[in-house]
Amino acid sequence: MKQFKLKIMKQFWHCSDIPEEDLCSHGEISLHVNDTIITQSGVGEEWGISESALALLRTIDNDYDSDPVNEEGLILHGCGAILMTGCPISIHWTVKHCDDHVFLSDFVKVTTTNQESGSIYYPGLKVKLSKTEYKDQVVQFAIQAKNFYKSSKEKQFFDDFDREMYDDFWREYNALLERNLLS
Repeated sequence: MKQFKLKIMKQFWHCSDIPEEDLCSHGEISLHVNDTIITQSGVGEEWGISESALALLRTIDNDYDSDPVNEEGLILHGCGAILMTGCPISIHWTVKHCDDHVFLSDFVKVTTTNQESGSIYYPGLKVKLSKTEYKDQVVQFAIQAKNFYKSSKEKQFFDDFDREMYDDFWREYNALLERNLLS
């Protein structure tokens, strides 16, 4: 049994009637750490899939400190659009790299815009994984998220700013994904 399981369970466009205008995919995620379920399908939680995939890709080679007050998170709600900003609803955990291992700890799920009353802490929840195991989970998540875009209509943009942000997002996403597929 894997100690860290991350998977997209359902992915969709928020604007289902005009999906070509929706720049970020949304959906349900399953995140299990040891025997703890942090989120799963069917519990009424919607996450920003593509934004979360990019945030996670960034942690394959870089540490991340769980800091819900000052950081956006690793699993994002998706209400900040392509900019990955503006909404505290998120799931955080610390990612520390040490040699060929990755240590995950300090899990926090922020369920509302009020971080004081809407935060669920998972004290003592920790896991040590091989870097390869962590990378494989994140890469598979990112591939699944990207494949959803491949099967969708071409995006329409409201303005040049949205187009530029979208292009920058995918430039970074693809570079990180490609680098980790090759290593």
